[in-house]
Amino acid sequence: MNQNTGAIRIAGLFDNPGNILRPGQYARIRAATTIREGALLVPQRAVSELQGNYQVAVVDSDNKVSIVTVKVAERAGSMWIIESGLKPGERVVAEGVQKVRPGAQVNPKPYAAKRRRDEGAISQMSKFFINRPSWRW
Repeated sequence: MNQNTGAIRIAGLFDNPGNILRPGQYARIRAATTIREGALLVPQRAVSELQGNYQVAVVDSDNKVSIVTVKVAERAGSMWIIESGLKPGERVVAEGVQKVRPGAQVNPKPYAAKRRRDEGAISQMSKFFINRPSWRW
């Protein structure tokens, strides 16, 4: 590790289709260090943070909203990993989180994340755990 820059020099072997990376270039690398089997993922937009406490609006079987405090782990893309406070299968509010109040009656609809135009290119690059190359001239 370089004490001045905080950079860590590593060497690795991976496929490089289309020669995206060239010899002598630098890149930011993201690598999976742990794998969580059965992790509970919630859209980032569904989680509210206030003074270090994270909350999620949950819809019960009667379509009434309750606010639940959750413990979050790291983010995985645009999703939060929830460590505790939610059970698998519970429905959370992802749209209109600021408008809902505890006890409010809602008409829930399935959440469909909008597909980004450049998502294909990003997934192609993320397959190699490369965030984005930093070009050096």
